[in-house]
Amino acid sequence: MICKNCGKEIDDNAKYCQECGSSTAKREEFFVDADHLVEEIKKLFDEGIATRIIIKDEKDRTLLDIPVVAGLVGAVIAPWLAAVGAIAAIAVKCKIVVEKREE
Repeated sequence: MICKNCGKEIDDNAKYCQECGSSTAKREEFFVDADHLVEEIKKLFDEGIATRIIIKDEKDRTLLDIPVVAGLVGAVIAPWLAAVGAIAAIAVKCKIVVEKREE
């Protein structure tokens, strides 16, 4: 397998690239405008299939990297959603990168 981040060849069973440390998990990327950012993140938490959610700006800079652990409850999610709300206040369009667990 080839690392999506650095392009080096890595073992097919590796969870992380030994060269750059990037995860080899399946990734899905989509753009959302700031008005819908919080609701999209809530949806991803509710679906429970994401292991990590990364929010990037229009210039592909990482704004927030959220590790998602199974069984998160509202009290744990609330600070993350507050941060997402702050990002939505300053960003126009965001890219959401979702790492999903292997099925």
